[in-house]
Amino acid sequence: MAPLKAWSFLWGHTRLLPLAVAPFLINLGLFALFFWLGYSRFGAWVRALLPLGEGWWWEVLYYLLAGLVALVLLVLQVYLFAVVGGVIASPFLEALTRRVEVLAAPQAPGGWAEKGWLAEITRVAGQALKRLALFAAVMLLLLALNLLPVVGSLLYAVLALASTCCFLALEFLDYPLDRRGLGFRQKLSYLRGLGLRGLGFGAAVGLMGMVPLVNLLLLPLAAVGGTLLYLDDPQPAGPAAPPPPPLS
Repeated sequence: MAPLKAWSFLWGHTRLLPLAVAPFLINLGLFALFFWLGYSRFGAWVRALLPLGEGWWWEVLYYLLAGLVALVLLVLQVYLFAVVGGVIASPFLEALTRRVEVLAAPQAPGGWAEKGWLAEITRVAGQALKRLALFAAVMLLLLALNLLPVVGSLLYAVLALASTCCFLALEFLDYPLDRRGLGFRQKLSYLRGLGLRGLGFGAAVGLMGMVPLVNLLLLPLAAVGGTLLYLDDPQPAGPAAPPPPPLS
């Protein structure tokens, strides 16, 4: 429900909408690029993962597994989009989520320091590379499951889908967590503490990224949704600091 809460929050605070314009435009360009690349090679990816065998039962199994693998590939594409888009739009999303915290929970503990846009992009890119490296390592380990006949592809698809949802949640929870000075391991620990709530948030973001037109709002809604989710359960907190100046 976090993305829906984010929509309601932004609609109720229209002064925040200008901060969401730049992420929306970045969404528009990146989704056009990512989905064009994805769909132009989609059939080849599926055939490479699931070669078609003989017999009607194998053909039925093939199409069932192909549907599941298609879902995994789409969610993987959404995650890669979230990483790239998050880095490019980081100054705008940082400003937006800061303002959300001030309006939604002005007494919430935690602080942040003002940084220039170049320093902000550099910091976010470094954090994104750490998450992407861990994500790649997990996907490579899961890829080995395809060596098991039939059931291996099914296990891979299910576990890869669940893992990607977790990483999507981590991607958009990063804004409030990073402002409180949490390290990478602490962020992972916080995500584990959320349990199914974190997995559900990542699944909602992944689903939103696959729905045409709705996916154009992915970056601002997911970032605000992650911030609101954190404010519902602010376990880790840093030292208090003055809020940013009021939005003019």
